[in-house]
Amino acid sequence: MLCYILPPMKTPHTVLRKVVLAAVVCGLAVSLPESGFAGLKNQRESIVKIYATVQQEDFLQPWQARALMRGNGSGFIIKGKRIMTNAHVVSDARFLEVQREGDPRKYPAQVVFIAHDCDLAILKVKDETFFANTRPMAFGNTLPSLNDAVLVLGYPMGGDRLSLTKGVVSRIDYSLYSHSTVDSHLVMQVDAAINPGNSGGPVLFNDKVVAVAFQGIMGAQNLGYTIPLPVIEHFMTDIEDGTYDGYPELGVESLESRNPALRADLGLPAGISGIVVAYVDPFGAAAGLLKPRDVLLSIDGNSIADDGSVGLDGNSVEYSEFIERKQCNEKIFFTVWRDRKTEAVIVPLTRKPDPFIFRQTYDRQPEYVVTGGLVFCPLSRGYLATLGNELNTPAAQRLLYTSSFAKLDSLYKGKKQFVVLAGRLPHPINTYCASHLNQILASVNGQPIRELADLPEALKKDAGGFIVFRFEGNDNPLILESGQLQQSDREILAQYNIPTPTHIEKQEIKQ
Repeated sequence: MLCYILPPMKTPHTVLRKVVLAAVVCGLAVSLPESGFAGLKNQRESIVKIYATVQQEDFLQPWQARALMRGNGSGFIIKGKRIMTNAHVVSDARFLEVQREGDPRKYPAQVVFIAHDCDLAILKVKDETFFANTRPMAFGNTLPSLNDAVLVLGYPMGGDRLSLTKGVVSRIDYSLYSHSTVDSHLVMQVDAAINPGNSGGPVLFNDKVVAVAFQGIMGAQNLGYTIPLPVIEHFMTDIEDGTYDGYPELGVESLESRNPALRADLGLPAGISGIVVAYVDPFGAAAGLLKPRDVLLSIDGNSIADDGSVGLDGNSVEYSEFIERKQCNEKIFFTVWRDRKTEAVIVPLTRKPDPFIFRQTYDRQPEYVVTGGLVFCPLSRGYLATLGNELNTPAAQRLLYTSSFAKLDSLYKGKKQFVVLAGRLPHPINTYCASHLNQILASVNGQPIRELADLPEALKKDAGGFIVFRFEGNDNPLILESGQLQQSDREILAQYNIPTPTHIEKQEIKQ
């Protein structure tokens, strides 16, 4: 499910993030438990240390990447001679190597599947000698219960050897997955300390993998999050056809129905529980099928409580967990209270392209257009993260507002992207243009700009010897002399070592 709240901006994804993407480990090796993990001695060889050489993109200068960084994480061998790990361990990686416990050799590895929305990835190693004397780690059938002891394995900071740590399951709940910065899924919280480096390591219960260690919160003691079986199983089922499709999104925001005045206004009889639809995302699967003021009474035959909870596998979970366990193009069945009567609604769980989610992106070069030393790019979370102190300016605050409320306030209509004047490369042609930075481009020479791909064509038009840029909410245009543009572009590209003036990925968005 998606979280639409925009968290405070930090620097872009790094191997060691402010939100520590780390194992639930104490960093010290311990003796093996007497019971419950008897098969562990035979599985040590299947725990993998991953070395990543990472090069992130530069959203301020999108024609070039940032400096190389190096980091490491953990993983484990699964069926099919594959390695499971976290997406954040291998995102933006230019080169990957893997190493087994007790083996001094490092083997090149490649990413074959990656899911940024649920922070999981699968690696392959071409040299099959890497898998000699290993056995794939088996997944469990059910989640452990609260207060059950689990074992976390991996390679946290503080040493080079395999670390084994016991922890206790303290909570099963929803939480934000910080890798994408917008997606929330089921998490299993384990009561243990946190160290970087164990991301991607397995969490065992009764010798079976029941979760993958992936993140914690800096400053919180004895608190760590792991990706539990339902999320892992969804990912593994999804990739069976050779493609990762991701999670279907219902696209519904809801209200609890415990308020007596609200229930009376809806005509909801006493003794009937449910959750009230407050907003339907125009890009969600429920668009055109569910409506505001609908009361969702049941999902796939399971009653929904007034707070939106449903019983599942002996736990009380949010009703959206039933959708989380569906694959794209499956269906979900609701009983709905609408217009003071019940009716059935079937929602096909399609996944529509949505350019207004503003997830953190990886493994792709940012789009941009440079003309007259003006750098235009689509509004993105990666760009917002670069603004720093500029976030206090009115223009940047407008960008933050747009990224959070583009759909709620219908700002997206007529657009496929929000195109932003992201930078100025100083040159005589653009001397007086800095006041328009961080504003959203509305039109060029009278041609509306619905996406970045519209800009190069609009620049070919001439408005009496000038190029006229107009911006949202600003009556003052930015004007360049078209006769000087071609020569100035050549000078600017050479002066600032820009290899090409544009990089555009054609958008396939239908509205």
